[in-house]
Amino acid sequence: MNFHLKTLLLPCVLWVLAGFPLAAQTAPPQPEARPSLRVYLQRLAMDELARRRALIAQIQTPEQVRRRQAEVRSLFLKSIGSLPEERSPLHLRRLGTLERGDYRVEKIRYESLPNFYVTANLYVPQGGKPPYPAVLQPTGHSLAAKARTFYQDLCLGLVKQGYVVLVYDPLGQGERQVFYDARLEGSLVGGPTSEHEMLGVQSLLADESVARYMIWDGMRSLDVLESLPYVDPKRIGISGCSGGGTLTAYLAALDDRLQAAAPSCYITDWEDQLLGTGPQDAEQQFPDQLKNGLDHADLVEAFAPKPYLICSTTEDFFPIAGSRKAFEESRRIYSILGAPEKISTAYDAGPHGTTQRQREAIYAWMNRWLKGQSGEIAPEPALEPEYEEDLLCTPTGQVSTSWGGETASTLNVRRFSGLMPPRPLLAGKPEVAELGARLEGEIRRLTRYEARQAPLEVQVLDVTQRNGYRLTRLAYQPAPGRVLTALLAEPSPGPARRQPILYLDARGAEAATAPAADVEQLVQLGHTVLALNPSGIGETATPWSGYSSDWFGQERIAWLALMVGRPLVGLRLEDIRRSLDLLQAQGLLSDAGCLAFAKGSLGVDLLHAAALDSRLAGVLIEDGLLSYASIARTPIHRQIFDAVVPGVLGKYDLPDLIASLAPRPVTLLNLRSPLGNTATLRQAQSEYQYAQTAYQALGAAGRFRLGLRREGESITAAYPELQGPTAR
Repeated sequence: MNFHLKTLLLPCVLWVLAGFPLAAQTAPPQPEARPSLRVYLQRLAMDELARRRALIAQIQTPEQVRRRQAEVRSLFLKSIGSLPEERSPLHLRRLGTLERGDYRVEKIRYESLPNFYVTANLYVPQGGKPPYPAVLQPTGHSLAAKARTFYQDLCLGLVKQGYVVLVYDPLGQGERQVFYDARLEGSLVGGPTSEHEMLGVQSLLADESVARYMIWDGMRSLDVLESLPYVDPKRIGISGCSGGGTLTAYLAALDDRLQAAAPSCYITDWEDQLLGTGPQDAEQQFPDQLKNGLDHADLVEAFAPKPYLICSTTEDFFPIAGSRKAFEESRRIYSILGAPEKISTAYDAGPHGTTQRQREAIYAWMNRWLKGQSGEIAPEPALEPEYEEDLLCTPTGQVSTSWGGETASTLNVRRFSGLMPPRPLLAGKPEVAELGARLEGEIRRLTRYEARQAPLEVQVLDVTQRNGYRLTRLAYQPAPGRVLTALLAEPSPGPARRQPILYLDARGAEAATAPAADVEQLVQLGHTVLALNPSGIGETATPWSGYSSDWFGQERIAWLALMVGRPLVGLRLEDIRRSLDLLQAQGLLSDAGCLAFAKGSLGVDLLHAAALDSRLAGVLIEDGLLSYASIARTPIHRQIFDAVVPGVLGKYDLPDLIASLAPRPVTLLNLRSPLGNTATLRQAQSEYQYAQTAYQALGAAGRFRLGLRREGESITAAYPELQGPTAR
């Protein structure tokens, strides 16, 4: 995707300065050079993974292994935002029992946090001699969760082998739906992955992961097993599939009480995963994960030298080729520790899921390492799963309508709503300047913004004459290997032109420059307009295919950006500043700078850029996000992933950015709530009171405007400031 366009840069600049077409130098679009953000991010990811492989190859001694294990655990805990410091009382209650001859199934509940109920089924052998070995089974993403026949099968097979088995509903699943609505008899947001994503985005803003709650549920479930007099606490294993495989890998890496692990349909290699279906559910990847050199194999190796069985299937969306790579790497680490026999695989043909052959391999693995048996695989006995409703722990089928209590959402909202940024009194220019300096440091740190000065490598792709103006399609590189496209709209030559405008539309530059659209109205007023496709917008939007919606595929791109340590806000901040460099290099910026207009989610990126770059002389935003604080206090949100800056809560918010811009003119119209609804003017004024204070302190109250734009209203009517004096 690298453009070699130096030969075109000088003619493009001369063309703009001279004011006539560059038809002879116009190059046709190159198919192989399509500006794909996904390809750029994947290249960064592959570079990080290559660095990790080189690092792991240097590990040759047991001491080096132990240092790496400690480093992995530390990085992992930092990634999820740490764990609760205290273990509150479990308040374990038995709610019913199913007697089944050689075993029984107890329906239980306990509290992993105060009033945070976990519903679970406990399978207990009726024969043999206690204390029994035990296995914890976290389940995958399923509405039925612990009661699903697929998960019952492993419980039944293990209890018949003489194991106590605890299987529980992860949050957002089974009887623990977070956003359950009794009128709908279902979740307000969709299935388990949607529930996790809803919590996950909110958690990211506080520098946490929804995995924090899920791992804690698992650890408290181990506390339950340890508390049972008929369980041997020194012989506890863990095995789960899919999302349960994820939690199996996490818990094995973090909790020393586990003595054997067998994750299914999860362990792979990020190189293969990124070339396939990409990032998955919100708890399955973290910001900086690849930048910090963390791969699936690290979770396996953190458990070494304890017994680890990797189960994978040939048609899984967690690629089996990656699973083989993880196994080979981890086997070398196990060999360094003198335990190559304690890691193995159970591969089978089939789609995502644990097959009968793999369950039999899991029984044998647990028998070998928790019972001291030979480990020979015996055929699975006939299993008789229960009807799902017979395994319910709650009278109504949901915790929320039976007992109430806390959810991950109520806990998040209560904790995060109190994370307010420091807001000193703004009495005049010194205080506003001090605020701007502090914010600049925070923005650079949190967004990972990287200043660039490399050549832009401009290419003219197409020139079109329209009614009273010329529209030129450009491509250029804000950074080596990353390509943007933009449309430059220039008025016909005349005696005077108005201030140039950088235009950003979340729908893409092509939509904004359609005939009679905003850009055409602006250029006919005399503004030169550069309509930009920032990273992941318009032509650069190349989401993963195979997902149920384009938006879900686009979230995979946003996740990958976070994983390589380049949040989209930081990338687009860079894109905006480099586009200003382009305008400046082509003689379109005077000392007065330019105006910038953003529609939709790109308003967040524009405010970050304006806080760092005084060339943005004025800012106009329409349909922008109300604030980060509004996400913190709102349980449900829609399509705000582009705006995520991990850890931003408690550091700064959008009103703070605007306060730092005073006295530059800023107009905000039709601000949107996290649900996408238009906020009332009263809501907007309340949210932006701090920004209003800054403008008042500088005697520029009239330069900050909050308002509304009617449907169908022209841009000139909605923004009278665009009809100000000409720039030259």
